[in-house]
Amino acid sequence: MGVKVQNPTSAQIDELRQRFNTKYANSPPTEPFHPIDLDRIRNEELWLQRFLEMHDLDMETSFNKLWETCVWRQSYGANDLDHSHLNQEYLNQGCAFVHNQDVDGKPLLIFRVRLHNKSKNLDELIRIVVYWVERIQRENHLTQLSIFFDMAGTGLATMDLDFVKRIVETFKLYYPNALNYIMVFELAWVLNAAFKVIKALLPPKAVEILKMISKKDVTQYVTKENCLASWGGTDNYEFSFVPEAKRAISKPVAANAGDAEQPRQDMDNDKKVHFAKTAPMVLHDTNIGELHTPSDGEGMLQLEPSEYVNFCPITGDAKLTLKNISDQPVVYKIQTTSPEKFRVRPRCGVVPPNSSSEVNIWLKSDHQLSPDAKDKFLVMAAIAPSIDCSTQEVADIWKERGTNDPDVENHRLVCRLTGKSKESGAKGEGQDGQGSREFGPQQLQEQNKEMTAQLKHTRNLQYATLFLILLLFAGFGFLLFDRFHHSIADHGSGSTCEKTTAFKCAKHK
Repeated sequence: MGVKVQNPTSAQIDELRQRFNTKYANSPPTEPFHPIDLDRIRNEELWLQRFLEMHDLDMETSFNKLWETCVWRQSYGANDLDHSHLNQEYLNQGCAFVHNQDVDGKPLLIFRVRLHNKSKNLDELIRIVVYWVERIQRENHLTQLSIFFDMAGTGLATMDLDFVKRIVETFKLYYPNALNYIMVFELAWVLNAAFKVIKALLPPKAVEILKMISKKDVTQYVTKENCLASWGGTDNYEFSFVPEAKRAISKPVAANAGDAEQPRQDMDNDKKVHFAKTAPMVLHDTNIGELHTPSDGEGMLQLEPSEYVNFCPITGDAKLTLKNISDQPVVYKIQTTSPEKFRVRPRCGVVPPNSSSEVNIWLKSDHQLSPDAKDKFLVMAAIAPSIDCSTQEVADIWKERGTNDPDVENHRLVCRLTGKSKESGAKGEGQDGQGSREFGPQQLQEQNKEMTAQLKHTRNLQYATLFLILLLFAGFGFLLFDRFHHSIADHGSGSTCEKTTAFKCAKHK
């Protein structure tokens, strides 16, 4: 099925490609985009077509979303993500996996929601989702897929709105027109309020392909042979993870760009793509804590602030000052555990001796900071060969060096919201009714609290309704019993009276 879209023309696709090539040549990104993504843009039409379809042929919006997606894919390492980068416990549990197809032949990405619990790390779970999507689209080139939320046996304890929101956001932002169906199987009535919240998060096009199904009608969307036994089908499959077959990666040639636009000119070996000998593209919360942070006054860089990235709760931005306290130029690179949440400018560069550079970090409007300080940044520093290093030379340095390199200095910072702006933000909102509407983080937090309170209130109402229904049935049963008891008693006394009267009449006679 898929969403209903307008089909772009070849001229529109060529225009989008030309816009991309022009910007890439004139204002290249700090880190060159991945060769696979560049190849999709310069030598194919399908990916560009998806962006135009999803944004109703709006060229400007499609171009901006395409560029943002390439930035995210590069920072997240989407093309190079394999099972070794994942949380093995979550992966082998099978709370999310791909198996079989829907009626249109599209792969099923299955979520067994009853296996989820709210104590799990959302970033690790989303990484597994991205892995499966990327694996599907590698095996079946950019194919659409269908999401199947298996809600059977799911209760309030395992229903995590934040997890579902992150899944929706990931597809909405970075995988345009990638879904054929969104199926919700056997949703319990106590979760109706949660479902309404989730439905409100979906873009209008996604609502069209949302299907509420049960065992009675599941075969309208998945054939009986492809339905698991627990869905009423004939497939007795039990999940067991099978690693993806190793694939050979060749260097794509950009047919629509000149030699000057070709990125990564020096990438003729494996490290160009896999970064196997360098730092991982995405930090893991489990290993960042082991990295060394120099004491004040030591090392190459001094950071201000030195331990935290302080985000303003109103504007959602933060600033980080990098001061070179050495007598040599220092090259730096910034990484994060949650690249999908943040925009960093500049992400890498050179700081001259005894000078400072300012880095701006923005929390994207559709995200919020994770609780318990799970979002972190890592600033890596090393001595630069010269003060005039080009962007490409900076990128080359970090291809050769990783966090464990003895010549690399690491600074770990934890993300947090500053408290000083809360009162001023409330005042600003009172004076200008658009205060929190213009900026995302505070509004998202308030909406999340509202939704949680609404869900709790609805749940309590449902419990109260259930109690009243049970009370009504008990009262009705008691009335029936009482009436039946009186009926028997009346019938017994009537029979006695008749017999007595007849006897007395006979005696008088």
